[in-house]
Amino acid sequence: MSTPAAADDFALARGATPLAAVIDAEIAAAGGSITFARFMELALGHPEHGYYARPGLAWGREGDYETSPEVHPVFGYLWARQVAECWERLGSPPAFDLVEPGAGSGAFMASMLDWLRARAPECHAAARVTVLDGHPRRVEEQRAALAERGHEVRAALFAEWLAEPEPIEGVVVSNELFDAFAVHLVERRGDELREWYVVAGDGGLRLDLGEASTPDLDAYFARLGIEPGEGCRAEVGLAAVDTMRALASRVRRGYIVTIDYGYEAARLYAPWRRMGTLMAFRDHSPQPDPLAHPGRTDLTAHVDLTSLTAAAAASGFAAATSVSQTEALIALGIGDQLESARTRAPSDLAAYATARAASDTLLDPAGLGRVRVVVMGRGVEVDVLTCLQEIGAAEED
Repeated sequence: MSTPAAADDFALARGATPLAAVIDAEIAAAGGSITFARFMELALGHPEHGYYARPGLAWGREGDYETSPEVHPVFGYLWARQVAECWERLGSPPAFDLVEPGAGSGAFMASMLDWLRARAPECHAAARVTVLDGHPRRVEEQRAALAERGHEVRAALFAEWLAEPEPIEGVVVSNELFDAFAVHLVERRGDELREWYVVAGDGGLRLDLGEASTPDLDAYFARLGIEPGEGCRAEVGLAAVDTMRALASRVRRGYIVTIDYGYEAARLYAPWRRMGTLMAFRDHSPQPDPLAHPGRTDLTAHVDLTSLTAAAAASGFAAATSVSQTEALIALGIGDQLESARTRAPSDLAAYATARAASDTLLDPAGLGRVRVVVMGRGVEVDVLTCLQEIGAAEED
């Protein structure tokens, strides 16, 4: 009986995946290395073997991580309240666009539409709903998930939607979108900004330090007027900034609500942040090597909120000061919702226990509660929105 070649066993030991061969070939074709940004782009977005393109991708507790919409529908319900307020501040038009880029499992939009249909039917009737994703398989799964809940929406590829010429008026809301865009991995060495590349070796993929791949990296920090500390590794999300710029250019009037892990630039690139924010996740656990198991591991890096808001400002958007998810959800009334569940506890104790646990998870300042909320507006008032109000002020209304 024949046995597989020994080389196959070594490949198995290093965590080879279907995408590993694609990456090896690209590294070879590029002369021995590719930027980490290119590696991340392939690892997450390869059309056949990328993390977000693979069939059977699970979300929530059954997947590799859990985002707020999978915790409990109340997350979507509360943001639907904010959407309804935005619609009113737009003048309650008979038609407005409600767009979610990076719609994931579809749970966020489904919960928002459930609430609007039940609690704000005029707003629901006016909404022209679009969900967007970068991968055809995800687009079809989102369409199907929403149709199963009785919501007929437009589902489209993000890049194709961005290229459409007709501007929209309405609300664009995303949850954990920009932290999944590919990032360049850089490090300050003396007066020079260096970049980490991915190279192949006998033991698998590894990082190798070289010259910056593009002058855009130095220009990025020059615009901010800051730079990483000596010997500090950092991530630069050129793709995220470009996408926000394109997204903002599509909105003639309305709001862009961004809910994401991130910091203002001064904190993100603080000299005490030695190793940046890049993380790899699988089975709800951080992974020590972001290069291992490409296509089977989720990769994420915190977002530079300063650069994102600046990109939208180029299209005439004004931004309010960011708040934490904890602050936003309390202002939107999660406490009132939990109290309502408590009053029903004698007849439905299990529902109250679930609501209490979900609230704790969504508000946890060491977990999902530290996600940042940035609201930007063009041709509309921004600071007046409920989600941005101080908690004390919100409780007094």
